[in-house]
Amino acid sequence: MNPSRTIQALIDQKKLDAATWTRIQKEAAKSGRNPEELIVEQGIIKENDLAKLKADLFTLPFIDLVGRDVSQDILTIIPQAVAENHQLVAFEKKGKDVKIALVDPGNYRAIESIDFWANKEGYRVSFFVTTPTSFASAVKNYTAFQKEVSEALEVIEERKATEEVVDETAKPRSLFENIKKAPVAKIVSSMIKEAVDAGASDIHIEPGEKESRIRFRVDGQLRTYLNLPSHLHASIISRIKVLSRLKIDETRLPQDGRIRADLGNKKVDLRISTMPVLDSEKVAMRILPTSSQIMGLEELGFRGPSLDAIHRIQARPVGVLLISGPTGSGKTTTLYSILNTLNKESTNIITLEDPVEYFLPGVNQVQVNPDIGLTFASGLRAVLRQDPNIAMVGEIRDTETAELAIHAALTGHFMLSTIHAKDVLGVIPRLSDMHVEPFLISSALNTILAQRLVRKICVDCKVPEETPKDLEKEIRTELDAIPAAAMPANIDRKKPLTFFKGKGCATCNDTGYKGRIVVTEVIAMTDELRTIVSTTMSNDAMKKEMVRQGMITIKQDAILKALDGITSLEEILRVTRE
Repeated sequence: MNPSRTIQALIDQKKLDAATWTRIQKEAAKSGRNPEELIVEQGIIKENDLAKLKADLFTLPFIDLVGRDVSQDILTIIPQAVAENHQLVAFEKKGKDVKIALVDPGNYRAIESIDFWANKEGYRVSFFVTTPTSFASAVKNYTAFQKEVSEALEVIEERKATEEVVDETAKPRSLFENIKKAPVAKIVSSMIKEAVDAGASDIHIEPGEKESRIRFRVDGQLRTYLNLPSHLHASIISRIKVLSRLKIDETRLPQDGRIRADLGNKKVDLRISTMPVLDSEKVAMRILPTSSQIMGLEELGFRGPSLDAIHRIQARPVGVLLISGPTGSGKTTTLYSILNTLNKESTNIITLEDPVEYFLPGVNQVQVNPDIGLTFASGLRAVLRQDPNIAMVGEIRDTETAELAIHAALTGHFMLSTIHAKDVLGVIPRLSDMHVEPFLISSALNTILAQRLVRKICVDCKVPEETPKDLEKEIRTELDAIPAAAMPANIDRKKPLTFFKGKGCATCNDTGYKGRIVVTEVIAMTDELRTIVSTTMSNDAMKKEMVRQGMITIKQDAILKALDGITSLEEILRVTRE
C-alpha cells in the first residue's frame, strides 16, 4: 500500500517511522479499518493535529464542529446519505455562500460531486477540513426527530402563508383549540420522545433573538439538539402549558406542572417549570422515571462496604439515615431506591417532598407548599400523627425540621432525609450548626451516606489510557489507605495500574461516556462514634473511627471503579476536586 500524502508527510516529518507504518498497514488490512484511525488511536498523532496537517497539505482551513450549533435549514442542504457517504457536512450558509467541512480533502470524487451540485443550485462553496469526531458530532443531527420537526415546520410555513398559524393574542379557549391542532404539538411530542431515547434527564427550551434553542442534559452535560425559528417559541411554550395544565395567559410569573407522556413502549413523567425571561419565557422539563423504572442500589453503583451498611439498616430500619451531596448528585434517586425496597403492605411510609419526583404506589407522598403554611417542619408534625413506620423528608434545611426528625427517630420511627454537606464527616457539624444537641445526634443518627455522580465510559469505544506519573503517585497513596478487608479481590495494589477512557463513537454521541453511576462513602454510627459525637465532637477522632470501620471514601470508590474500567481518570479529577 503506497502511503497517502498525509502519511508521507508524517514519515517526512519523522512522526511516523517505516517500521511502525508497516505494522499499521498490516493491522489495517487485517481489521479493515482506516490506517489514519489506527495512527490516532495508538497515540502517534492527535486527531486534531492530523486534521490540521491535512488542511495544510491541501491549503484548506481547519474547522472543529464539536459543540457547534448547526441549524436544521443549513444541515439539510446536503442529504444525509450524501453526507455520510462522502463524510462531509454543511455547517454555515450566508446567502448563496455555503461552508462545507469534510474529513478527507483528498476525496476528489466527493469534491466534484459537491461542485456539480453547487453549480446546479447556484451556491458558492468553501471547503474546510475537520476530524472524524467533529464530523460525527455534526452529522448526528440527521435523525427521525429532525425529519419530523422539518415536516412540522413545512406545515407551519404553509399555514403561515394562509394565516392559519396559532394566534398568540387569541383568547385562552380558542388558543387551546389552535394549539391542539397546530404542528407545534408534533414538535413537542417528538422532542420529548427524542430526549427519552437519548437518555436525557432534562429538556431546556430557551428563547433567543433569532432562534429558540432546545438543549438536552445527558449524563449531566447540556448539549444543543435543535434550533428552531424564534417565532415558534411562544407556541411551543403554550403547548407545553396546555399539556401540564398551567395558565396559558400567565407569562409574568413562574409556574410548575407535570405531564404524563405515553410514548408507546414506555410511560414517563415530566416535571415542568416555566420562568419569565426578558420578553419571553424559558421552560425546563425534568424527565422522571416511573416506579417500575427505579433502579436498585447495585444498579446505581453501590457495592462492597457501602452496600453492606445500607443492607444492615434495611434489615432493621431505625433511627435517621442522612444522604449528603451537592445538587444533582442523585440523592433523591438513592432515597427512592431505598424506599422501594422497604415498601411492603405491612409498612406505612409517608414522604414530604418539594416537589414529588417519582410516584411510588403504596407510599403516601405529600407535596409541601410553603405558600399555605405546609412546610417540611409543619408537615412532619402532621406526618407523625399518621402512625408512620417510615417517614422521608426531602431535605433538612433548618433547626426545626432537624429537631423534629431527630425526635421522631428517638420515638421509634425510621427517618430518611438529605442534607447539604461536603462528605460524611461534614454532616455531624452541619447538624450541630443547626443547634441540634450532640447527645441527640449521637442517639438518633444511624447511618450517613455521601455521594457524587460520575459518567460511565462507553463500552463500545473503551480504550486504555496512559496515567500521568504525578497522578499515579496520588492514586497509589489513596489505594494504600484502603483497608485490606475492603479492597476488591480483582485489584492488586502491587501491579501496574490500568485506566480507561472512551474515544467517542456513534453510541455515545462522540462523548466517550454513556450513563452515570454513584461514587459514595457510607458510615454507620458505632458505639465508639456515638461517644466521640456526644463528648468531644472532634473531627480527627471521628475520622480515625471511620478509618477503623474500613470506610472507603468517595475518592477511593471512584478510583476503584476507574480501575474496573467503569469510569475514567477525567471523572475522578472532576468529582473529587470540584
